[in-house]
Amino acid sequence: MADQQPTFAPQRIYIKDASFEAPGAPLIFLEKWQPDIKIRMDNSAREIDGEPGVYEAVLKVNVEATLGDKAAYIAEVVQGGVFSILGFSDQDRARLTAAVCPEILYSYAREAVSNLIVKGGFPAFLLNPINFGYIYEQRLRENQARGETKGEDTGGKGKAKDKADAPPSRKKPSAD
Repeated sequence: MADQQPTFAPQRIYIKDASFEAPGAPLIFLEKWQPDIKIRMDNSAREIDGEPGVYEAVLKVNVEATLGDKAAYIAEVVQGGVFSILGFSDQDRARLTAAVCPEILYSYAREAVSNLIVKGGFPAFLLNPINFGYIYEQRLRENQARGETKGEDTGGKGKAKDKADAPPSRKKPSAD
């Protein structure tokens, strides 16, 4: 087993959950469309019980559009994936689950969010690309600066919230 070649392979990509709300409809459609867009993301990964080397990675994407104090829509997609990750060091496995897996899932989640928004009757909205590798490295540096030296500390959890790590939106997100 020590001579095992490292293997990384997506096994299945799926939508774990999806929702869309248009609380202001139909009156919101009569308003001039200049929304404030908030984008929130979270990702996690875990080894599947009883399946050594098989991981579920999950990327949650939430997009909320408001016009003034009126909610136009809330779209949320939880994109999941099952990945085989065998023969890697803990540090490399942490990078794969925290950066590479979400990078793969993001293109699927991005499309699903866009489809929900358009099917909800609103203008097309496409999330900008995100460099999950950069976010992972940034969090790793922050953890090391705080004295947390384990690479796996950021390996299964990562957040991109509002303007700090999320892609730029069409309007500047407001602080929560």
